[in-house]
Order: sequence, then structure tokens, then C-alpha cells
Amino acid sequence: MTYGRRNLKLTFMRDYAIPHYLDSVKHRKLVEEVIRFYESNLGRPYGGIDWDELRIIVSDDRLYEALRKVMTLFYRPGVPTLKPVVNPRILRLRVFQLVNERYGGFVPSNRREDVLRDIMSELRLGVDIDEVLWCDDVNEQPLVRVRVATVEGVVKAFNFETIDTVCVNSSQVRLLVSRFEGGLGRLARDVGRFCKFYGLIYDMRYVGGWLRIGVEGPRTVFGRPTRYGARLSMLLMKILPRLYGMSEWFVEAAMHTRKGRVTVRLLSSKLRPELGIVSTVRVREVFDSSVEESIYRSLRSLGLNIVREEEPIALGDILYLPDFKIHTKRGTYYLEVAGYWRREYAERKAYKLHEVSKAIKNIILIADEKLKPYFNKLKIPVIYYKTLYGKPILPYRKIKEIIE
Repeated sequence: MTYGRRNLKLTFMRDYAIPHYLDSVKHRKLVEEVIRFYESNLGRPYGGIDWDELRIIVSDDRLYEALRKVMTLFYRPGVPTLKPVVNPRILRLRVFQLVNERYGGFVPSNRREDVLRDIMSELRLGVDIDEVLWCDDVNEQPLVRVRVATVEGVVKAFNFETIDTVCVNSSQVRLLVSRFEGGLGRLARDVGRFCKFYGLIYDMRYVGGWLRIGVEGPRTVFGRPTRYGARLSMLLMKILPRLYGMSEWFVEAAMHTRKGRVTVRLLSSKLRPELGIVSTVRVREVFDSSVEESIYRSLRSLGLNIVREEEPIALGDILYLPDFKIHTKRGTYYLEVAGYWRREYAERKAYKLHEVSKAIKNIILIADEKLKPYFNKLKIPVIYYKTLYGKPILPYRKIKEIIE
């Protein structure tokens, strides 16, 4: 969920902006009053709530709108208690039709009850038409509690939605982590795996004393630059536990607004809003796809010593994370698997493999035959496969010939 860019509050520094987060100590009184407002309106029709009272409590229009969105995680209109025998929408159309046909589209207030009684009789309704007619209108539904709201819970939810709002409106997320930090290999591995899972592109390299990781969606000539923003948000949420366990790091986003692009410093080792993150990261799958798993098992059955590469390989300033390693008596080979991706992704993948192959010669690429136009010029062995009933068909023994 996102509470909308127009409701995002930013504090502008010289080179970047910082989003407004809530703090359970600094903003405790405000959040308590917001919770008290919702609790005092429980059971009241949603449309009858005096929202201006909440606006006065918050005393900031952007924050008010953002909090209203976030509070729907805790309070929302309840489901109708009345189960009508007819669809209220169809009933309204029928009533309006009868009123137009018989009364010229207008019924005086002193005749309203008689007219409704006649319509109920004609439509043979066994319930009060006033109760049924608008029972599906959200404004008529009572406010109910769906989760217990605490100050800490609201603060964490608001901060998560703030990060999501920035990312959804961004085209790129950049991570800077001290190269002397422990756990860089695990962080790089998780970024690589999740990028592949979400269809994102990453670039990892050392710049000075930092590991710089840039993540973005495949670039296109047409389409919104922020079309992959939701995936950037999901990726960031997955790797946050790793970052929060480190001591020197920054996360920045290239956010797009009507006035142009703004660099937003989302998080850092010194800017750590309350988020309630878990202490460990779990990559969703052992294999990134069923094609990868099938290739892995087939090569294992041929007697090859193939393993999943768990740590990135440093090639000068570049960090490279292959899919698999194959150990032989002659040395180690790196195996890449390229499925059928969109054109922009394939072009970036081909460029990256070209760059990596300058430093590593023993790379083998297994690619979907539909990607031939993108990989034919690579100066590394490329073996193409086609899928039959969801399984890759390729000459596996050709891989043995290459490495032997």
C-alpha cells in the first residue's frame, strides 16, 4: 500500500531530501490522539464521522491524508449487517425508474412514505426499502476495528508506507555499504537473487571505500520510468534486515515528481526509523526458476560437481554473482542460465556478461533459443535450449565436452 506521493512530506537538504517518519517517543501524543479519535467513532456510520476533527488533531494536511490511508490497516468500514434479498444496485435502478415513470422524477417529502410503500408492494419486498436501498454504500457502514492499534504499531505501519510511497514513485534504488563491513557477500547474494526473482537489474561494484549497488527495472523508450517502483519496494523490504545489522550504509532512491527527479535518502546507518523488521532474511526459493532446477539436476545426474554459487566474485571493482559453479580437475567453470526475458533485460544481461568475460574466460551460458539475437555475439560458449512441456531440452553432454 502507498499513501500517495502528494501526501509525502520531505525535508530538503543540499543534495537530497529526507522523508518524514514518525517516532513512537517524539510523536506519541499525536498518535495516541489519532487512535482515540478512531476508537471514539467505532460503530458510527463512516459517512457520518467528523473527519475535520481528525484534521485539526493532526494539524497538517499532508500528514492527515497519509495517516487516514495508513489507519485503514486498523480501522475500516464494516461489512453490511443486512443481507438483502435483492441486489441494492439493481433495486436503486428499479426504484429510480418507477419514480421517473409515475412521478416525473420527483416525489414531494410529504408523499415519500406512501410512494415507498407502493413500490415495496409492487416489487414484493419483505424488508424495509429504506434499509435495503443504500445498505451497500460505504458511508452507511459502521466503522469497525480490524486490528488492535498501538502507538508502536501505527508508527511502524506509517514508516513502512512512507518507504513504499517513495519507492513506488522511483526508477532506481542505490545502496552504499562500507566495503569493510562484514556480511557483504550475503547482502550481495540476496540482492542478486531477489533481483532475478522480481525481474530487476542490478549493478554491483566497489567505488572508493564503498560497495555501490544500483537496482532498477529494464529501461524502455516508452512507458513510465517508475513502472518497476513497486518491485523496488519489495526488494528493499526483503534486504532491510541485512542492512539493519550493519554499521555504515546508505539507501537512496531516484524519485520522480512533476518538477523532476529528486534524490531521496530513504535510510542510513544514522537514519533508522522504526519498522519492526525481522532479524533474518529468507530467499523465497532455492532455485530462481523450474528451468534452473531442471538444468541443475540434469547436470548432477551426469556426474558433474555443480553447486549453487553463494558468494559474489570480486573482479576488480565489479562484483559478479553467477548462477552455478562447476568444479573440475582443470579448474572452476561458471554457469549462467538465461530464461526468456523481455528485450531490455536481455540486452543488459548480454552487456554484463560481455563485461565480466573480459576478466573470466571460463563462463558457460545456457539460454532460451528465443534470446539468440542478444547473445550470439558473446565470446563465451552459449548453449541454447527450447522448452517442451515446461522442461528445457538441450545437449547436456556438450557442456561436458566444453569443460573436459
